[in-house]
Amino acid sequence: MSVSRVLRYLAPNLITLSSMIFGLVSLWSAHVGNPALAAWLIIYAVLTDRIDGLVARALKATSELGMQLDSFADFLNFGVAPAFLVLTYLSGRPDLPYHDGTAHTLLFVVCGGYMLCAVFRLARYNVLSDDQIPTKMFFGFPTTLTGGLVAIWMLLLLKYDPTSEPFGGAKLFGDQLHTPLWVWKYFPIPLAIGGYLMASRLPIPKVGMTKNKLVSAGLLTLVAIGYVCGFAMHYPEICFWMPTVWSIMFLIWGQASAKARAMYPPPLFPKKHDERKLERPQEDLEDIVLDEAQPPKT
Repeated sequence: MSVSRVLRYLAPNLITLSSMIFGLVSLWSAHVGNPALAAWLIIYAVLTDRIDGLVARALKATSELGMQLDSFADFLNFGVAPAFLVLTYLSGRPDLPYHDGTAHTLLFVVCGGYMLCAVFRLARYNVLSDDQIPTKMFFGFPTTLTGGLVAIWMLLLLKYDPTSEPFGGAKLFGDQLHTPLWVWKYFPIPLAIGGYLMASRLPIPKVGMTKNKLVSAGLLTLVAIGYVCGFAMHYPEICFWMPTVWSIMFLIWGQASAKARAMYPPPLFPKKHDERKLERPQEDLEDIVLDEAQPPKT
């Protein structure tokens, strides 16, 4: 294999691997008591998750290896890291009921359930064949969107929490706004909802350009602003609203639209026809195919 070909396939995979470093450092930051940095690094992983796909398509370097690496990166960055961030932060605050007792156990259950929903979501996607994957639709919330929402809302609430150290630039919502304690007490509930949405069969459109040039230009501008603020680790007030509005809008659309309700994802488990093939030894598969090719007897 030529050097140029190796480098072409290596480029997007290096971006994917770098995002896994963000996930690892996010875990370390949450462990040492720096939840803001941990959340920002999850946002870094969200931003690089889009870049590796763009690079792979631009270089025509998509591969099975890249797809598998991307799934591992998504599990670490948007499954494990957000769950660990919420677990360590809420259980580490003495003014919350999560540092011991039943509430601590329930917090473990919610965070563990979120992580398992993420891996289920990724495994379900990986077992689908190319012709089963919709080009413009997800079934269940993507792990990238869900993990990014958890991280950006953590950043927004932390920035306006009077017990947190200042970060992320000036407070665009004003110095008088403070995160109330009850928001942190109930934060595991939206985390559990996020886990359910990942594992669900709810349809949600993929973000993409439209035929309307004005709308496309607006989307590109918003995405560019999000990248600048995200990589600069400033102004979560700007970053949070676009994915939040998108999620709420299409949650409502998924329930209100008859077209959306009529959409069904591919089956998770083999049908009886496929089970018979899986149960037979490998050397008998050819015989099964030949038998099924014969016309029915009359």
